[in-house]
Amino acid sequence: MPFRMTTATIALMGICAAQSVFGQAPQAQQAQPVGPKNGPSSIALVDVGHILKNHPTMNKEMEGIKAEMTKAQEEIETRRKSLLAETEMVQKNYDTNTADFKQKQEQLISQESKLRVDFMGKEKEFAEMQAGVIYRSYQSINKAIEVVANHYKYDLVLRYSKEQDQMDPKKPQSVNFGIQRDVLFLNPQIDVTELVLNVLNNSVGAAPAAAAATNTPAPRSANAAPIGTPNGTPNRPIR
Repeated sequence: MPFRMTTATIALMGICAAQSVFGQAPQAQQAQPVGPKNGPSSIALVDVGHILKNHPTMNKEMEGIKAEMTKAQEEIETRRKSLLAETEMVQKNYDTNTADFKQKQEQLISQESKLRVDFMGKEKEFAEMQAGVIYRSYQSINKAIEVVANHYKYDLVLRYSKEQDQMDPKKPQSVNFGIQRDVLFLNPQIDVTELVLNVLNNSVGAAPAAAAATNTPAPRSANAAPIGTPNGTPNRPIR
């Protein structure tokens, strides 16, 4: 008669193993066997940080804003130096007790105040421009994730970071960052980061005007794979 290992036997073996390792019997609730998983996983993971670094439009837009910021900073700096030179000239050539000096001083104070207001206004303007680019890019990422998740029937998509796996004892900051990771183990097949990135890249390449206006991938038929999926082959079986 063939020997069959029952659930109770497996649980008993687990208790014995725990006793041999720890030298004492585990708690009663710890001895309960864990039931097997049934069916394919419906969870996917996406490295959003990686997608942001490789986003097809965001980086170019941010570079354009940075170029405008550099130009604005140079203009502000030129005005500041000119104001400083004019201040030194007035202090050197005007008698501080004359009405002309007081008039010039008031003009300089007004110009300095305007310079500060203009500087703060530019900072606020560029901060809002950068936030707008990041917001639109993040929205486009969410839509691409939705395309992939709907096609491959994922019920839940979670965010994770591959950088947290790159801990280096010689870099304490990387260790502190790594030990805070939420995903401790993953099957590489549930990482759909590249699929999402492909959807973004192909939507921009296929319809740049529409993608820029709506930040959504080009429409696909109900039975077609998401744009950018190699040969329409999913990472996991469609349920």
